[in-house]
Amino acid sequence: MEQPVSKPRINVLLVEDEEAHAELIRRSFEPRAERMRLTVARSLREACSHLDQAKPDLALIDLLLPDGKGIELLPTEGEEPEYPIVIMTSHGDEEVAVEAMKAGALNYIVKSGETLASMPQVVEGALREWRHVVERRRAEEALQASEAHFRSLIENALDIITVVDEQGKIHYASPSMERVLGYTPDDRTGTNMFGLLHPQDREHVIRTVFSSFDQPNTTKFFESRYRHRDGSTRVLEAVASTRALANGEIRGVINSRDVTDRKRDQEEKAQLEEQLRHSQKWEIIGSLAGGIANEFNNMLTPILGFAHMAIDEAPAGSKIQKRLEHILTAADRSRELAEQILAFSRQAEPERKPVQLDDVVTEALKLLRPSLPTHIEIRTHVDLEHNTVIADSDQMHQVLMNLCTNAYHAMPDGGTLEVRLTEVEVDAEAERSHQRPHEGSYVRLTVSDTGHGMDSATQERILEPFFTTREANERSGLGLSVAHGIVVSHGGDLIVESEPDKGTRVHVYLPQAEQAVEPTAKAS
Repeated sequence: MEQPVSKPRINVLLVEDEEAHAELIRRSFEPRAERMRLTVARSLREACSHLDQAKPDLALIDLLLPDGKGIELLPTEGEEPEYPIVIMTSHGDEEVAVEAMKAGALNYIVKSGETLASMPQVVEGALREWRHVVERRRAEEALQASEAHFRSLIENALDIITVVDEQGKIHYASPSMERVLGYTPDDRTGTNMFGLLHPQDREHVIRTVFSSFDQPNTTKFFESRYRHRDGSTRVLEAVASTRALANGEIRGVINSRDVTDRKRDQEEKAQLEEQLRHSQKWEIIGSLAGGIANEFNNMLTPILGFAHMAIDEAPAGSKIQKRLEHILTAADRSRELAEQILAFSRQAEPERKPVQLDDVVTEALKLLRPSLPTHIEIRTHVDLEHNTVIADSDQMHQVLMNLCTNAYHAMPDGGTLEVRLTEVEVDAEAERSHQRPHEGSYVRLTVSDTGHGMDSATQERILEPFFTTREANERSGLGLSVAHGIVVSHGGDLIVESEPDKGTRVHVYLPQAEQAVEPTAKAS
């Protein structure tokens, strides 16, 4: 049996004088030791010695070195680099790094713990980009030599290369068109290149391509969406330029690269960054709220104490006693608010143990039912036997009571309040959609109503502390914020779904315990 042919290892030269940075990069390459070989040079002189012995597949060069600048390793003016070079720079050196790219560097990165730890991915991306650069360079040289040479060279190009006239008619399309858009070159040759464009991009692309004919010897860049043969949409990044044929006719040469996956990755990255900023905002608000609540409690303690003492000393049934009772009632409400703030800031350490959520639902609805108007119908559905979670029973009760209270307040004219327990398995694909919690098994508690619902603007603010859609004198607006904080502190998530006039559904995801609770250990 023939042994598979192993691919040669990629030789990477790292020129870095900072020991900590070099060590972090070296560690990031350890898992890829079979595919990549890392050589470290501490100075410009040491790097030149390595380069004299053998050229690497790629060089990572620090901008500032003890004996010079990393840009001294770039090719001289007029020479093409023999291998890709990525410049590493600190914050504030970006302008110099850009100048280095103009001098021949393939790319640059700003050094940070994250970028240094992900250097193997940077190398792989740079090598892919380098292959594209080499292919594009060869294609340009082939065009200058002869169209026959040009055609033979681009047969295996990864990008789509098309040659069009001034009306947009395709005279040549490379084989990559079938791989990217599903059409063979013969399918599209003779047709108009703008036919597959997304309607919203057509005017811009037509104007850009035509301008390249009006301005010879210029390069135009554009990004647009194209319709794939299967009906899907692909995003292409293109470079357009013009060439004169021997007969004097002008042709446009368009090099298009499929960047659909890259755009999707960028969108996911932007979503993750937004989630991080949102998480940091909640952390800051929680810390601030906890500090305020503690100070608030400290001030309430003497108010409550002296109010109790004054009531005991005041004549029974007197006006002053009634006024003191009003003071005491207001102070008690203020203390409850402080406790909500502390719960929101998650400073309290709850006692967590196995709890069956159906018991919590039964107890909460038993307490809630007498206070509900008769025109509110309550429905419960428990679609699983194993609904055990590791949680604080009191906090779970508080979450459910908050959600149910919000639900019936949303139905002033009556409706249906439904509480449902289901088992949900979240896979990696659902987690990546950013609409579900982390991958795993969850017990999902859903509280839904048939009330007036919410628009998107309200939903964006619904978890903010003190935000409420009710009258200013009704409630503090902390209920849903506290519920969200409790659920997240239990390793779960709270997701709100709502549309105007279509009611609201609040889904609470809590990690499912590995074993069900024995009947004697159920939560009260």
